[in-house]
Amino acid sequence: MSDMEADVIIIGGGASGITAAVAAAEKGASVIVLEKGSTTGGAANMGMGFFAVESKQQKAQMVDLTQEAAFKFLMEYTHWSVDARLVRKYIAQSADTITWLEKMGVEFLGAYKYFETSKQTWHVVKTAGSDKPAERAASNLYKALTEQAEDLGVQILYRTKATKIVMDDGAVSAVELVGEDGVAKTAECNAVIVATGGFGNSPQMIHDYLGFEWGKDLHSFRIPGVDGDGLSMLWEAGGGHTKATMELTYTTPGVTDVYKTISETMRQPNLMVNLDGKRFIDEEIMNNTVYTGNSIARQRERVAFTIVTDSIIDDYRAKGLDYVTFHHNIKTVEKWDKEVEAYVSGAGVEASGLSDLHNDEQKHTKNFWVCESLKEVAEVTGIDYESLVATVEEYNQLCATTDDQFFKPYKYLRPVTGTTYYVARHFPAGYGSLGGVAVNDEMNVLDEAGLPIEGLYASGTDACGIFGDSYCFYLPGNTMGFAINSGRMAGYNANAYIESF
Repeated sequence: MSDMEADVIIIGGGASGITAAVAAAEKGASVIVLEKGSTTGGAANMGMGFFAVESKQQKAQMVDLTQEAAFKFLMEYTHWSVDARLVRKYIAQSADTITWLEKMGVEFLGAYKYFETSKQTWHVVKTAGSDKPAERAASNLYKALTEQAEDLGVQILYRTKATKIVMDDGAVSAVELVGEDGVAKTAECNAVIVATGGFGNSPQMIHDYLGFEWGKDLHSFRIPGVDGDGLSMLWEAGGGHTKATMELTYTTPGVTDVYKTISETMRQPNLMVNLDGKRFIDEEIMNNTVYTGNSIARQRERVAFTIVTDSIIDDYRAKGLDYVTFHHNIKTVEKWDKEVEAYVSGAGVEASGLSDLHNDEQKHTKNFWVCESLKEVAEVTGIDYESLVATVEEYNQLCATTDDQFFKPYKYLRPVTGTTYYVARHFPAGYGSLGGVAVNDEMNVLDEAGLPIEGLYASGTDACGIFGDSYCFYLPGNTMGFAINSGRMAGYNANAYIESF
């Protein structure tokens, strides 16, 4: 005997779940959302916008990227190792999703790049009273979706945890859950959509499925509640396993998103070395954080260091930084001295935005140093001293001619000379896990044999396998874009499945 019932039960009310709820409800389905936390949108509230192609914003800005070009780019990027039918449907729906959300009152500033060579696909949400990109802007989007869901009669149960997907003769029949009152209940349904956000908060699953030791060689965001329980329920219900990945980037624990001027300055295209004191990348790629994270993950102990000097800082004082990101918007080193003094003294600075997602241990780990010599640099970091000296000498010679080692453009070649050395230690990081359960292009969960499981759907990062082995920052906004669009697809398709009875 059930305690409640609905046509569709959605497990997780984050970016994908709340979108799926609106999509299913607007087609006439009764919907219950089970959300472990106290709000909808989840970590996506910290974001700024999402991917779309051929939107009216892009057309107004004369962005000539077509759906065909975006599709071909992503399929080439992944070496056609991903579901082409799903990628095609996702891209095809993306512009309409912008219009769909605008009808709910969501406004967009326009389409942006993430870095110089990326595509202009990142549709940043407008915040009230501002015409500039801002952290947390996407929270306005999820507020609008939540209001729309409630207007459509969606029942959102907060502080409620799903514990099991109940199957009956190979089809979904119910969800077991524990409510805010701690009482176990059962909710009957015809379809379930799992949108729980992966396992970014589970060090054990990160170790088992990705091979990293969180806090040692991986310092990714820890989003409370994103513990992999949705994937576990999907697998228990018969969902097929797929290879999970991490949306890998890189970070300077205790600095990134906190001491923003230090962070952005130490992520400029200057000398980067590993523990052996050797270069290993063309530092021009450092604004593509995925590529940099991949490169760092290959180094001994999965760690790397950038080194600048007072003369390089003086150059930035005169000319500004080479790379400027929208989410931090640090263009100068105006606050450099103040932040360095605060970091070294332990005084701290006022932080906001993504810094809230960092673990306290990360915030208090020493990963930035001010040194008076290369000898001191080697002593505090563990970098091989003799190799470091040889690398700096070689690099300085390249700065006077050309980088025939990794072909970094001349405009980014600044010699490591001066009286003060600033060193940042970087580790692989990430926004969370991607994928883990098999789905088709209708977001229907597949079993181990590749056959659809009746009434069972997954969306968002639990089902996101469209990037291959590396998140595609060349098409920015894709994590949130896939979450929203796959949620919308799952909602529509779950409703169509119910109507087929």
